[in-house]
Amino acid sequence: MRLLALTAILPAGATVYFFVFWRWFDYWRRHRVQTYTLMLATFVALGVAVHLGRDVVFAPRAVVPLAVQGIGWVLIAIVSMLGFVADRQIGLRVRSFTPFFEEHGTIELRTNGAYGVVRHPIYASAIGYQLGILLVTGYLAVAIALAVFALGAVWFTRQEERRLIALLADPAAYERYRARVPALLPRFGRERGT
Repeated sequence: MRLLALTAILPAGATVYFFVFWRWFDYWRRHRVQTYTLMLATFVALGVAVHLGRDVVFAPRAVVPLAVQGIGWVLIAIVSMLGFVADRQIGLRVRSFTPFFEEHGTIELRTNGAYGVVRHPIYASAIGYQLGILLVTGYLAVAIALAVFALGAVWFTRQEERRLIALLADPAAYERYRARVPALLPRFGRERGT
């Protein structure tokens, strides 16, 4: 259970990484190797810190009823598929932020599939995964990591979108997309404007 919880705690490191990356974007976009090193170091440092403090990190834990654990597993399966589809839709080039490192990088706007559900399905799937792991394990540390990542995602997706628009052939298309598709949480029921 601790290893499973660790997989949900590590995404919180993305909040730190993205804060540094987007805050000083002009520096990092010119230093690709340093950027990837920063990313790796952030997750390794968090993993080592959790491992060293594991007795404290994993001490507070709620007992989770079996039915709630089942819901957690279903959620994990659903969001894992969403993240997998989204990852395949944008490919490694965009996933690794390569267009941001290129002098005249471009990105093709995707608005269907996973990107028709939410504008940031990979981040949304990470949040859903963390929630699912929380429901399965009951660890307080996972709840804290979920809060850190989710709050961070609200901030860093705005930074990403601001710079992403500059890489699109038709920036106005993104505004129409933004008006139609939510950022991180899918809409259920009637769409806006209908």
